[in-house]
Amino acid sequence: MPQAPARRTQAERSASTKAKLVEATIDCLVERGYAGTTTLAVCERAGVSHGSLLHHFGRRETLMEAVLGIAYERLQSRVVSGFQALPAGEPRVSAMVDLMWSAFGAREFKAVLELWLTAANTPRPAWAERPEARALDAGQVELAEALFPDFAERVPDFPVYVSLLVQTLQGMGLAQATLPESSEAALRRGQVRALLSRILREAFTGAR
Repeated sequence: MPQAPARRTQAERSASTKAKLVEATIDCLVERGYAGTTTLAVCERAGVSHGSLLHHFGRRETLMEAVLGIAYERLQSRVVSGFQALPAGEPRVSAMVDLMWSAFGAREFKAVLELWLTAANTPRPAWAERPEARALDAGQVELAEALFPDFAERVPDFPVYVSLLVQTLQGMGLAQATLPESSEAALRRGQVRALLSRILREAFTGAR
């Protein structure tokens, strides 16, 4: 006689509900923008009651703060796990461009953009003060220094090159998220990434 499936614990049910609310919030931010990401819209998309959202997050701003932290964690993890799977040395240079672009082209980055723009154009919400929101560029420089210690040590302008890469890809991510897509725009983005790869390879491998 088949056994009945084990009942989930309260902690497991709670974690599942919070995860549904976070995913629904990211989807709403991507599809509706911040203004359209109401608590009612999030609950409807997540398939949970409004009382559950209030129980787990209390206020809309608390939910946004949680989503911002999770989005940054995922974007950072995407880059870190990708680099860790690569061999050491020069091959990582071109891969750095592609992996960082995979983060800036992700749905989580679109959600982060919505929160950035909201923080810039409204009285600053509490979640805008998170360290990740204030120091994305610096964080990427620190990450690159940890992943490329040999280049970071011998390339004098290493942080500047990383900032160039990050800020260029951020700009392309913003354009992709907010402007109508076209084959020409996609082609140009590929050309820009190829140019960035060449600039970094020449700068990093040329420094001795």
